[in-house]
Amino acid sequence: MRTKEEIKTLLDSILSKVSAPEATVSFNYGSSLATRFGENAITQNMSGEEESIRLEVAYGTKHGSSITNKLDEESISKLIAHAEDIAQNSPEDPEYMPPLPPQEYPDIPQRFYEDVVALTPEDIAEQIRKVVDAARTGNFKASGLFEASYGINALANSEGLFAFDKFSGLDYSTTIHGPKGSGFASENGESVAQVDVDRMIRKAMTTATAAQNPKDIEPGDYTVIFEPQATLDILEFFAWNMSARDADEGTTVFAGKVGEKLYHDKVTITTEIDDPELPAPPFGEDGLPVRRTVWAKDGVIERLRHNRFWAKQKNTEPDPLLYPIFMSGEDKSIDDLIAGCEKGLLVKRLWYIRYVDRKELLLTGMTRDGFFLIENGKIVTPVKNLRFNESPIVFLKNVVAMSRPERVGGWAKVPAIMSENFTFSSKTESV
Repeated sequence: MRTKEEIKTLLDSILSKVSAPEATVSFNYGSSLATRFGENAITQNMSGEEESIRLEVAYGTKHGSSITNKLDEESISKLIAHAEDIAQNSPEDPEYMPPLPPQEYPDIPQRFYEDVVALTPEDIAEQIRKVVDAARTGNFKASGLFEASYGINALANSEGLFAFDKFSGLDYSTTIHGPKGSGFASENGESVAQVDVDRMIRKAMTTATAAQNPKDIEPGDYTVIFEPQATLDILEFFAWNMSARDADEGTTVFAGKVGEKLYHDKVTITTEIDDPELPAPPFGEDGLPVRRTVWAKDGVIERLRHNRFWAKQKNTEPDPLLYPIFMSGEDKSIDDLIAGCEKGLLVKRLWYIRYVDRKELLLTGMTRDGFFLIENGKIVTPVKNLRFNESPIVFLKNVVAMSRPERVGGWAKVPAIMSENFTFSSKTESV
């Protein structure tokens, strides 16, 4: 893996050979080691390592780009010639944005750990063995994925900007399958030490054991408690629709909604950059420094994401990143939410989520991997999965209570949420 100094020297060398007036060159390196397992056995081992260079050049607003994964002199010369040829033969682009001048980047929590680099296939197999052994004790079958990765993103341009990010990550997830139900759990972090495999096993096994022999339940409007994974499953669609341009052009649910209250008072949504449990990269689009951003506060839409071009059109600051997303919570546990629910449904996870009406952000999907009926503050029985038809906007508007937020999925920190009048539209035979 190249050092920061070696990468800067490489990028500066490429820029020095470009004849176009403006140029941006990026370096990307990634290494991954992953193992899949199913039916209590390893089914696939995968590994990969690649580095690449992407070059964009511009003559006025005519621009072109090219990419290569060969870094020898001849390949770099071809890269430059190709990008310049494309730019010279391209039409004018009124939305082209020139390279940024040098930027100051914030100090962020550590994102790279050597213990991820040191992992071997044997280490991964040992962690998978723990899950499989636990599954066998309950006559269950385990499947899942363990992936370790690390890499570098760097960027330099003809204005003198240089940005550098070195990162690592570990993602481990498993589904424990029984004859009449299943349980899912995952752990992720920047280092091996941040991933609690025993906790993941306990959660998946507890859910799988409790989920066996579910009872039939009728669709309808229910109070629901979404565990953090389910919260993220539905809210990622909300995040994908936060483009300021799309809203200004009237194509999303947020059209004309900035400054309006769409959610419950309890809901505040931000991008944070200094949380050690979920650190942000130091830069985003075109090398823009990351910054804390408030998207919604006390239920009111404060801001939508502007790229550089749209920010210029609207005379506002561009937003470098949307992720990692943080949502406010309350000082409660999931058990506290269950205890406060007279009658409702506990949702562990969602899948096959699709748009019904994209402009209104109406979604449909199904529950999976643990779905339970709550009565008088207690889980009384597992129930068969249902299909829902609902909007994240309505889900957040009808909030009753929240738990403490926790990291989920590697890019968000969200709470479990109790919400009223969540619409389940039909039964499903999915397990």
